[in-house]
Amino acid sequence: RDAVRAAYNYAEHLPERRRMMQAWADYLDGLRIGADVVPIKHKTGT
Repeated sequence: RDAVRAAYNYAEHLPERRRMMQAWADYLDGLRIGADVVPIKHKTGT
């Protein structure tokens, strides 16, 4: 278990991980903002 922790030190990679997660969040925001969603109205009754 200690070998696994030594192989991937979270603190060492934290800045890269933050940049990656921010880039992913920006990408998802772009999809949401760029989406042109038109609501579909349903007829009520028969």
